[in-house]
Amino acid sequence: MHNSALACFVLTSFTREYQSLTANTRHPSLEKLLLVLPLVLHKPTRDSIRRRKSETPLHSVLIDEPRILEGLRPRVAAHASVSCQGLNIACETGLLSRRENDGEVFFSFRNAQWPRGSSPTALSTDIVGGISKLARWFKDYSAAELFAMLGLA
Repeated sequence: MHNSALACFVLTSFTREYQSLTANTRHPSLEKLLLVLPLVLHKPTRDSIRRRKSETPLHSVLIDEPRILEGLRPRVAAHASVSCQGLNIACETGLLSRRENDGEVFFSFRNAQWPRGSSPTALSTDIVGGISKLARWFKDYSAAELFAMLGLA
């Protein structure tokens, strides 16, 4: 996946959903955002996530759907560059703002309007559903806890 614009829309949508679920009190860290694309853009993982209810705890999903973890480390590494490019585009266009707190980088949704001529609504329903479920699951854990659960620590 080398589409920075798609990465921008996916990561911005995730950030907006994450903030909404936390009543705008928390914002996803860079480390959490680096996990989003490898999970929602990988079809077998997306299919596994799609079949699960949002209320199901993440650790249960990972036990019941072990293929989510298959090859995750190389997928995260392969998507890191485009994730950062997508975040840069989102910040440059005013969709997201970058914040730093005690050396940790966070992103927050800034703009309620997408840039003129963009089409984030063209994201597939599978991707949108995956974004929503990941935001629900990720909000309950620190980045370190997520990395440990996903076998990336």
